[in-house]
Amino acid sequence: MWKSEDGFTLLEMAAVLLIISLLLLVLIPTMTNGKEQASGVSCEANIRVIRSEINLYYAKEKKYPETLQVINRGSEAKPSEMTCDGKVYAYNAATGELVE
Repeated sequence: MWKSEDGFTLLEMAAVLLIISLLLLVLIPTMTNGKEQASGVSCEANIRVIRSEINLYYAKEKKYPETLQVINRGSEAKPSEMTCDGKVYAYNAATGELVE
């Protein structure tokens, strides 16, 4: 006669661990790419906001700001540049453009 015991066998546990590890191998690269994409989207949104602020300044003052610091943006070392996600954006005060 067979005795019935509750629980999992060693083979069943090994199979479950194998399936979980395969799922993790598939998901980890996907999640790291998502972080990079989110960072890029966030940077693009910030650039759009700054361009909008430049246009609002122009609408109010009838001239473009001399530097990005006038609208509380830009770095202190280079007031006509902004760094976002490793890219440097230069500001042209004559045209009011922010270009990469």
